Amino acid sequence: MNSGFLKLQRNLLSMPGIADMYSVEGATGLGLYVSINLYLSHCEGGWGVYTGTQMTVLAVEGHRRRTEVKRVINDYGLFVVDDKEKRFTSHWMQQQFNKGARKLRQSCGTPARTYNPRAEEIELDIEKENKEKGTKVPDMIGPSAYETVSRAGLRCGKHGEPVPWWAPPQQDVYSVWSLVADAWVTPSQIDSQAERDKHQAMQPQDFMMKTAWELLPEDEHNRIQDYAKRQ
Repeated sequence: MNSGFLKLQRNLLSMPGIADMYSVEGATGLGLYVSINLYLSHCEGGWGVYTGTQMTVLAVEGHRRRTEVKRVINDYGLFVVDDKEKRFTSHWMQQQFNKGARKLRQSCGTPARTYNPRAEEIELDIEKENKEKGTKVPDMIGPSAYETVSRAGLRCGKHGEPVPWWAPPQQDVYSVWSLVADAWVTPSQIDSQAERDKHQAMQPQDFMMKTAWELLPEDEHNRIQDYAKRQ
């Protein structure tokens, strides 16, 4: 996970659950399965938020219906849903994060499947990762003219919401930053409690622009400053 790659087994389509899902959902379902796991790969411990709002975000990003997202998560034994804590993960992500060191939490009702550990694996490049932070860095990070940065370096969106230093520029005055989705979304997609929980789980330096200067190379500093001057 720290290398910015996910291990994707070559015999993926013959795995239990995947074969069942693929026979019903086809390539579209397989793409949705990978997309959901990409979201989970950026969540702490591989556990994402399981709420109607987050299902909508995943559906919008995948250009699918929310019912399709929930079907892939719930119907094929590929994911584990913790209804009590409103979160979910996948067996694939738990393998990536734990490498077999720990079992899935006992509070989750669905038992983990056992896959062949000797199956060949290929590496799926998910995104350019910041090596120290483990966070994705887009082609351009903000802030834009819609945003504000306090004297202390705290970055906020147009609506006053905290924005991490690695976020891309806000391009729409109506959009808000979602810490859960790690993206600019419409206000209707925000789950306030989930956002608060995510905020508490993050570090204060995650929202400080000076953190970017500490972690990024000089050419990235110049690119950010040049962009800000053009706004």
